[in-house]
Amino acid sequence: MVHRVMEKDVCIAGGGPAGLILGMLLAKAGVDVVVLESHDNFDREYRGEVLQPRFLQLLEQVNLRSYIESFPSSKVRKGALYYKNKRLGEFSFDNISEEIPYALWMPQPILLQALYDKAKALPSFELLFHAAVKELRYEGERVTGAVAQTPEGTLEVRARVTVGADGRFSAVSRLGGFEMEYEHLAGDLVWFTVPKPADWGDELRMKITDGYSYIILPKYPNYLQVGVAVPSGEWKAIRQHGIEPFRQELLAAHPAFREFAEALTDFKPFVLLQVKDFYVKQWAKDGCLLIGDAAHCASPVGAVGVSLSVTTAVIAADVIYDALQDGDVSADRLRRVQALRDGEIRSVHKMQARAARMFFASTPFIRTLAPVVISLVTRTKLLAAVQRRMLSLSGKVPIHERFTFQD
Repeated sequence: MVHRVMEKDVCIAGGGPAGLILGMLLAKAGVDVVVLESHDNFDREYRGEVLQPRFLQLLEQVNLRSYIESFPSSKVRKGALYYKNKRLGEFSFDNISEEIPYALWMPQPILLQALYDKAKALPSFELLFHAAVKELRYEGERVTGAVAQTPEGTLEVRARVTVGADGRFSAVSRLGGFEMEYEHLAGDLVWFTVPKPADWGDELRMKITDGYSYIILPKYPNYLQVGVAVPSGEWKAIRQHGIEPFRQELLAAHPAFREFAEALTDFKPFVLLQVKDFYVKQWAKDGCLLIGDAAHCASPVGAVGVSLSVTTAVIAADVIYDALQDGDVSADRLRRVQALRDGEIRSVHKMQARAARMFFASTPFIRTLAPVVISLVTRTKLLAAVQRRMLSLSGKVPIHERFTFQD
């Protein structure tokens, strides 16, 4: 086994949307960047596939929206809320963003490959698969790089700035001793996929039943992705009771689930995702910065996590570039990213928590009250106002022309 050493301006752990976009923007500005991705490919499922208007607005600003939208995807233009089989209300993305009146459904492997194809054409960008960060390097209190395990042996990256963009289970956060300010767990979303009925269209639906709440999303190219909202700790009990009671729940929930439910013999087709948000107290240390889910993990409520993470990545690109130019990569300098993002992240977390309390309600009283509240909210402008705050940018994010791509 060999031990390699490379020197870079910036080392980014994590090849998800935030890590790739940060690396791509910095490389576009001439910064020497390496992205370390622990997996051996971009294969992702049930993660980050809904790209909200705010994500597309950011791509528009760096002139990549048309490029990304040229890849296989589908558009979600409206949504509806149901109690059992009664339609309580609806909303349209026209009321969220006039500029981009839809969300884009794009499988994450397609998105990540598209970003990588654009980034790898830049001479100062490098991505290494199957490179899992195992250590951070220090000079005194300053982080000076990372050590990753690869199939060929260990790789030491000496870098002026090390970025943790490696998700909610961030190795950089753990190794760097970053502290959590708060963490909330609302429950679990139990995901599965079924064929989309011919008459479904491009509508997402949220449905409350006497059993569980459901989110049903059109999934590219012709499927429905279904999430069952299970209160915290209940999935274990469901599994202990065997597949039959849960199969009957799905059969009663919606006709589109019938074929899937009738064929169930075990729980293997389901994927569990914790509905959790958290906020790291301080995102920066000398020479090191956390971004995206590593710093401010959003719950799946509203499907806004990728958009929030990428917004932070775009702002981080500007802060890191200036810090490198000035030769100051101290914690105080890198904390400007958090200062610029703190207010919005906390606000979105609060909105998600309110929605999750109702969506994951386990008491009969709240489940009875929820349809009444939803019906009232959808008849006012409140729902559209909340959605605009979560799903659309309130204004353009300042992006220097050094990060803008040409047609």
